[in-house]
Amino acid sequence: MRRHALLLGLALAMSFAGVAGALEIEPNRPSNSVNAKIVPPGGFQIESGIAISSERKAGEPRERLFEVDVDLRVGVTRNLEIDVSDEPLVRLRGLESDTGHGDITLGFKYRFLEPAEGEAWPPHLGVKPFVKLPTASAPIGTERPDFGLLLLASFDLPSRFGLDLNVGGVAVGQTRPNGYLGQAVVAASLSRTVMPGFSVFGEIFYNSPKEHAGRDLLGFDAGAVYLLSPRIAVDVGAQTSLHGRGPDWVVRTGVSVLFGGR
Repeated sequence: MRRHALLLGLALAMSFAGVAGALEIEPNRPSNSVNAKIVPPGGFQIESGIAISSERKAGEPRERLFEVDVDLRVGVTRNLEIDVSDEPLVRLRGLESDTGHGDITLGFKYRFLEPAEGEAWPPHLGVKPFVKLPTASAPIGTERPDFGLLLLASFDLPSRFGLDLNVGGVAVGQTRPNGYLGQAVVAASLSRTVMPGFSVFGEIFYNSPKEHAGRDLLGFDAGAVYLLSPRIAVDVGAQTSLHGRGPDWVVRTGVSVLFGGR
């Protein structure tokens, strides 16, 4: 935790220095969707926050989860970024209880189409392959790796609206029985810039079952992002399940910082 705090402090200090101030941060959080836009080459973006959730399961005590997440995005080229996501602290309370480190996810995002500067069409189109490393022990994690691929599209719409679409699949590691289960993932997030530096969003997402005996999930979340400066954003979001098995509610909040880049 101390190491993550030092990294975030360094990012804040460099951000306030105002280098390359024309750049403006575009975080992925706090929605579930991943946008198709890329961190500027040579830039580092830290997106960190906490999430608190609660889920009632039939015949079991209510499950409560507290998570700290840190996502490091590194711009390699104009169309390529590397992404490392970590959960340095997870606290689970329910039928099984534990406190420990969560899983680490490695991936990259490649954008193969973008509009010309000042143009709204074509949209940003990209792809994101990723792998989840089973660094979390049970019951926090599944202790099996997952592999996934997302197709990404981000549209800059009239009247300061934006739309992020994700379609993809995940090979979810199973233990009973051993093997993998294919999971479909779909998400659509509609946002609007209400005033300079302040935007709101609403999102609907669908996940097919991640376990052989599981159920699919249809969920909704909404929230807001506020830019404290062109390189620092704070966010808040709330999520609920509309159908299937998932958290009754999730509340997220966090901060994102961009430093470096050109």
